[in-house]
Amino acid sequence: MTKNITFAKDLRIGELDAEADSKLLDSCFIDNGYLEQLIDVKNPKSIILGRTGSGKSALLYKLEKSVSKCKRLDPHDISIKFLEHSDIINFFENLDIKLDLFYRMLWRHIIILELLKLRYDFNNSFSSQSSIFRNFLDWFKDNNEKKAYEYFQQWGDKFWLETDEQLKQITSKLESETKASLGANSQIIKAGAEGLSRYSEEQITDIKRKANQVIDGSQLANLNHILDTLNESAFNDPQKKFYLIIDQLDEDWANTSTRCRFIRALIEEIKSFRKLAQIKIVIALRKDLLQLVFDKTRDSGFQEEKYESYILDILWQPSDLRNLVEKRINQVFKFQYTNGNITFDDLFPSPRKKGGQLAFDFLIERTLRRPRDILQFVNTCFQKSSDNKISWRALLAAEAIYSSKRLNSLSEEWSQIYPSFLDIIEILRGKTANISRSTLAGESLQEVILTLYEYNETDTCIEICKKIMEPKSTIKESEIISQLLVALYKTGTIGIKISSLETFIWSYIDQPNITIGEAKRATSIKIHKMLHRALDIVLEQTDIYSNEDYI
Repeated sequence: MTKNITFAKDLRIGELDAEADSKLLDSCFIDNGYLEQLIDVKNPKSIILGRTGSGKSALLYKLEKSVSKCKRLDPHDISIKFLEHSDIINFFENLDIKLDLFYRMLWRHIIILELLKLRYDFNNSFSSQSSIFRNFLDWFKDNNEKKAYEYFQQWGDKFWLETDEQLKQITSKLESETKASLGANSQIIKAGAEGLSRYSEEQITDIKRKANQVIDGSQLANLNHILDTLNESAFNDPQKKFYLIIDQLDEDWANTSTRCRFIRALIEEIKSFRKLAQIKIVIALRKDLLQLVFDKTRDSGFQEEKYESYILDILWQPSDLRNLVEKRINQVFKFQYTNGNITFDDLFPSPRKKGGQLAFDFLIERTLRRPRDILQFVNTCFQKSSDNKISWRALLAAEAIYSSKRLNSLSEEWSQIYPSFLDIIEILRGKTANISRSTLAGESLQEVILTLYEYNETDTCIEICKKIMEPKSTIKESEIISQLLVALYKTGTIGIKISSLETFIWSYIDQPNITIGEAKRATSIKIHKMLHRALDIVLEQTDIYSNEDYI
């Protein structure tokens, strides 16, 4: 600390979610070149990918502020949960008929209408007979675009409905077409899974054939043609660019299975809409959710690498995060205290007496290199400060609180993929910071196995723990350790060394996942410093602080 500065203990350099942090986002946004890629409609980067707290929503916020024609779609407004209780959707699922094409058609219909509202400044107060809409229809008619004309004529009176009503109208149309196709057997739609058992195998085969024909004959093909037409008619001015952004896809707007299929359909439609040269659909997804989507919707011939050109992977370097903190500190003090320039070093302590570690390095080593992590840690340091200064004592007190919060946050972040995370991580409690595979064997491993065996939920760790408890199981404890290491590595809890000649690798810096084979070959395991206090990790000598460090 180099200046005598006064500040309140409740000082904060930002909130942890973009929605509550707009004031500082406007003045302290750090652009790592990602915004330019999103604004460029020729650039295919459309899927903002990052872990929780990496700045995905902030990037969408800045995109929305940086362009003139932009519409935000909220998945909560689409009422996907309506589909989960729909007779016709349950009917198709009971017959094990894939609804991927139908979900894509839903998205395509919704996106087309939202883009047209944006393009022509339509609003919900207009009727389908408005002069703007009639002129729009006349263009299709005059240019012999029969399919497009018929489509918009058909949906004209429903054009102004809210998104959730659009979905209900399309689902209702699917049910009507299915009933017409099934004829006398149409009552089966409401019969449920038990009702299907009353039909012969031959009858079920015929019903499935007809139902599949309805799905295959959905309007997706027509809408494909309409995309080409819109590219020529409505979105052909290179000076006018249009953006549709979708956030909050990781929230609870549908059950996991439906949400994954609906997100996969959206991703496919993002690719399809690339043919409209002047529009761009941009979405934000957590890394773990995208992996879950691919895992649950993977079919034959699926190639994950085909999606790489659409993915914008958000990564932060320590220097970027330092810049972010500096900007926010300076701005907050301008708002509340002084117009003078205030830096990180003006507020935080000088290097440690022994070892010379810088305060910022101490903070950054305990993050997953994400804005939310560093902001939370800095805010907690202010909270634990005293006498208008942040000492090493305050940093250490803040670390204990922060570490506990990070553990809870990791559990929430990975709850869908690893519901057993909080029990898995207990295998590390009380260990030293650097351990070997053999350290994980023994009593602590047995406790984890017994705990996971009792789970009603499932994940890869739970599954293998249940298998080892089977009477004739051939599973070895070493296999369970490997599976646990894969999970702990993926979540950022540990880094591993695959050979003594290599450096430690981490999921948030190097490769996002390790294989079972790599977990087996791990020669050394390092527990992330962000969790040392929460897990009672035995400190290394270099991390033990003397009384001098508390000054």
